[in-house]
Amino acid sequence: MRKVLAFLLPTMLFLTACGGASTPAEFDQDGKSAGAVETLESVEVTDAGPDTAPEVEFDAPLDITEQGARAMTEGDGAALEAGQNVSVHVLSLNPEDGSPLQNSYEAGAPQTLPLDEELQEVYPPLYEVLLGSKVGSHIAFAIPAEEEVPQSQDVLLMLQVISAENPPQKLSSEEVAELEEAGQLPTVTLNDEGVPSIEFPDNEAPADLVVKVIEEGTGEEVTEADTIAANYTGWSWQGEQFDSSFDRGEPSEFPLSGVIPGWTQGLSGLKVGAKVLLVIPSDMAYGDQPAQGPAGPLAFYVEIVEKVSAE
Repeated sequence: MRKVLAFLLPTMLFLTACGGASTPAEFDQDGKSAGAVETLESVEVTDAGPDTAPEVEFDAPLDITEQGARAMTEGDGAALEAGQNVSVHVLSLNPEDGSPLQNSYEAGAPQTLPLDEELQEVYPPLYEVLLGSKVGSHIAFAIPAEEEVPQSQDVLLMLQVISAENPPQKLSSEEVAELEEAGQLPTVTLNDEGVPSIEFPDNEAPADLVVKVIEEGTGEEVTEADTIAANYTGWSWQGEQFDSSFDRGEPSEFPLSGVIPGWTQGLSGLKVGAKVLLVIPSDMAYGDQPAQGPAGPLAFYVEIVEKVSAE
């Protein structure tokens, strides 16, 4: 249940640096920009639609020494807001000769980019330019190599904003009760040994986080800063079991700060001894195309056994 940091783009994470200076984003005749935008002066992009990589031209090689971002075209959709999950297509180019390094258009699936504090901290120019830009915009983003990482290299990214959605939220107990009354939640059954089985409804998974308390706990309250021991079983929304501490015969320990967001938000505030059903949307689990872990919305039965004391 370790959290997979499905931050933005594999190319950005594995080929590039995390540092870089930033200046406030501004709109001028050349578009919204932030950071070392002089690097991008020669870059030109020709839109080819939402499903095809754009044509990109520039005076090679680009001298990339700091992060810099610039809106190359302005879309005609809604403006992006802080906290949204932004769907982007990514074309990654070698700034030495323009050769492609990664192309999400070919894969046929945009990547999800949270417009959050983590992006603001790690890639500040990109955050500044994306914030307030419109769906449909093309963004150029230059990232320098990190000298301490042998395999890193300078990268020019071209991002096309495909859509944006507000992230899923934790439903209230009243909203959970409404879903249960409507028959839209899984039903958990415990056998004589307390091992769970589950039956799923025919509907699609809820879009938000469901925390259905099956039995209230009577022990200490747990917080996001705590490590807990828990018994659990996890299923995909299709009903396939993918993990269970019951099969291993003992509880597992997890820091709630180091697991998927659905666990962190779903278990924080409960008390030791609580037994709950978690229904977790994809964005709060491992995503739709995870590098590891099951894809899509998930369901968990969880028993909080104890709060583990720090050593």
